[in-house]
Amino acid sequence: MSSSFSLRPLATLALGLGLAVAPMALAQAASHVKSAVLHGYKTEAEAKTGCTGDEVVWRAHGSKVFHKAGSKYFGKTKRGAFVCEKAAEAKGLHAAKS
Repeated sequence: MSSSFSLRPLATLALGLGLAVAPMALAQAASHVKSAVLHGYKTEAEAKTGCTGDEVVWRAHGSKVFHKAGSKYFGKTKRGAFVCEKAAEAKGLHAAKS
């Protein structure tokens, strides 16, 4: 596995708790940790540079919703980030209804 994510702390914790954990289970857990990350940008300009060929949307943290440009919440919620729409959809987020 060519990853910077180390499985050793997970294995040590599992053994310390007296749990028998198969290496495959640890590898699956690590892949889920890596795939759960959605890259967010601080500014819309940064996102436009990083999302070439894709629309920039505003992800509201703490929910599975994103807001498109023109929405009254685009870039306005207390916690959120600019993200690429296709990446957001791939992570299970959906466009706001209004």
